[in-house]
Amino acid sequence: MKLKAPFYLWFVVAFLISYLVHESAHWLMGAAFGIDMEFRLNAVRYLSPMPDWQRALADAAGPLLTIAQGVIAYVLVERRASVKAFAFLYVAAFMRLAAAVVSVIHPNDEARLSLYLGLGKWTLPILVVLGLGALVWKASPRLQLTWKDQLLCYLVASLAVSAIVGADRFVL
Repeated sequence: MKLKAPFYLWFVVAFLISYLVHESAHWLMGAAFGIDMEFRLNAVRYLSPMPDWQRALADAAGPLLTIAQGVIAYVLVERRASVKAFAFLYVAAFMRLAAAVVSVIHPNDEARLSLYLGLGKWTLPILVVLGLGALVWKASPRLQLTWKDQLLCYLVASLAVSAIVGADRFVL
């Protein structure tokens, strides 16, 4: 295994930072339109009515920032072999995968935006997950990651997302 224990602590911190940044992007876009909102760790709720086009832009803000995070992190992994950057790349991919899974029951950011654009519910979620997943796949050999590293990343990511969602739902 190439990834050591300090990486996984950083990995969990990267999840928390990424969720806060993602939701802040939604909040900032809504605030720019003068919308009353509630900020949560795993969601932003729009408390006042807004036109569909404003909702679409506010919905898009979080994923766009998360995609940018993933692309920048990928570049840093490729140029500097940065394991810290890999944490942010993996987080971006995993967050959007988790959002796509949730969309089976309740359309999440990309699914709502995809429907708004008339592309069907799954077009944008699939494109985003495949794109970010491809970056994780391409970055992994640069760090010489093994299948054990990938498995542990998946397990820690699953726990981190569960903790964040649970904290948002039951604690905050």
